Amino acid sequence: MRVVPVPVRQDNYAYILMSTPLTSRPKAVFVDPYDVPAVRQAAQKLGLDDADIVGSITTHGHYDHAGGNDAFAKAYPNRPVWGGSADIPSVTQVVRHGDEFVLFDDARVKVKGYATPCHTRDSICFYVEDERSIEELAKTPNGLQEGEKGEKKRGVFTGDTLFISGCGRFFEGDAKDMHHALNVVLRELPPDTLVYCGHEYTASNAAFSAAVLPNNPGVERLVSDLRAGRNGGVTTGIYTLHEERLHNPFMMVEETDVQHAIGRRDAIQAMQELREAKNQGRLRITI
Repeated sequence: MRVVPVPVRQDNYAYILMSTPLTSRPKAVFVDPYDVPAVRQAAQKLGLDDADIVGSITTHGHYDHAGGNDAFAKAYPNRPVWGGSADIPSVTQVVRHGDEFVLFDDARVKVKGYATPCHTRDSICFYVEDERSIEELAKTPNGLQEGEKGEKKRGVFTGDTLFISGCGRFFEGDAKDMHHALNVVLRELPPDTLVYCGHEYTASNAAFSAAVLPNNPGVERLVSDLRAGRNGGVTTGIYTLHEERLHNPFMMVEETDVQHAIGRRDAIQAMQELREAKNQGRLRITI
């Protein structure tokens, strides 16, 4: 499978999740297509026609993610729209925690929903995995390579729950909910799962993380990547869950280094204090 990020609004990412069969036309679904014309144009550049678009996935109900759903339903009638609540516009298939479905007849991609309520109550992270082996993926025209153009084995669309070196605000939940989402639910996924997040917030997140953990090797690598302009500054789909556990303080709240740095004694307190400090801009360095 290929996962192609499409920048929309000021800093959002929509996505095209595309099959890569060897002997038939590819198919695709859109993820959080806030700006349907922009995502449609990106799909056409990939060689996809309207008939090749088989559905859409919504990570949560906020307008900058679900605001294109009605336009998608009009442009692509009778296609399913998956999401975590029937209250999200144009959702036809409600996905609960643990629900699974398969996309595409050829080059099948397995999808599983992981409920992560906190940023919103309807937040769902969608884990996707190409059912082909690494050896089979390496033989496809795009092969296995870093960046958006290569084949991918597995990834997770996290919406506004998990960002690169950060997490979403606790709009409809609390620190306990976010700790559970990041450090219990997402911890179930394979460590090499690529993170496809909802916003390009990495520069400000890394500035915060480096202030919290100034001597952390994982954070230092992330800052170095940003300074070098790795992947043209596009950070989504580049870092794995394993790497997040090395450079994301919100996924390290059980570690004493983070607790001591933020002045709290346990994981929930550390999560709360980290989010408050980030909200208020109390900790950051220049990168």
